[in-house]
Amino acid sequence: MRLRSTVIVLVFAGLCAACLAQAGDVPTTQPAATQPAAGGPPKPNVVPLQWEFTVELDRLRAIPVRLQGQKEDQLFWYLRYTVINRSDADHFFVPEFVLYTDTGQLVRAGRKVPTAVFYAIKKLHNDPMLKTQTSMTRKILLGEDNAKSGVAIWPDFDARAGMVDIFIAGLSGETKAIELPKPVQVVETDWKGNKRTVTKTRLLLSKTRHLRYSIPGEKSGRRKVVPKLVKKQWVLR
Repeated sequence: MRLRSTVIVLVFAGLCAACLAQAGDVPTTQPAATQPAAGGPPKPNVVPLQWEFTVELDRLRAIPVRLQGQKEDQLFWYLRYTVINRSDADHFFVPEFVLYTDTGQLVRAGRKVPTAVFYAIKKLHNDPMLKTQTSMTRKILLGEDNAKSGVAIWPDFDARAGMVDIFIAGLSGETKAIELPKPVQVVETDWKGNKRTVTKTRLLLSKTRHLRYSIPGEKSGRRKVVPKLVKKQWVLR
């Protein structure tokens, strides 16, 4: 069971923002080390000490889709990717793709995305092996022959955005625990939707892939825009 806390994310928004300025391009995982929050934003380990998937990324693209019952196309964004397990054992992949705009909007891949959009992308790329984000949640076996390809899809975001950050979780086993300056009470929701109030004294950060794209042009030209990848790094968040 993996508990998530929106409140803790807000408490450490400043810390995570600082993490974006830190690069550590190699994975590692050892028993979750504890670091004081006051010591500055933590970085991923320089030398990999535990498993990590290799991920091959296509470019971020926009696609207009005419949904059933609609008179106009609706714009969506997507990122195709392939996950390869080159570690020393089989590992589960539980993908999470979160997009943030420079206007403050947060969009999770798969939310408010009709199935028809996935099939439109699959047809466009003529890729019968392409999997949905849900179907990509599985054990990834060792070796190139067991690589799996999926796609993260988002509904259109704020037209004023000129930059977006995408965070991809689930690619590494590395974690670090951060001591909170003082205990805080947060409301957590488990996978069954049950909520409870708990007291937290530390925050567990996971190694996450961070991609930053610039989005040129105006909303009217969004369908043809080609986002430019301006940063790619590992962070802890």
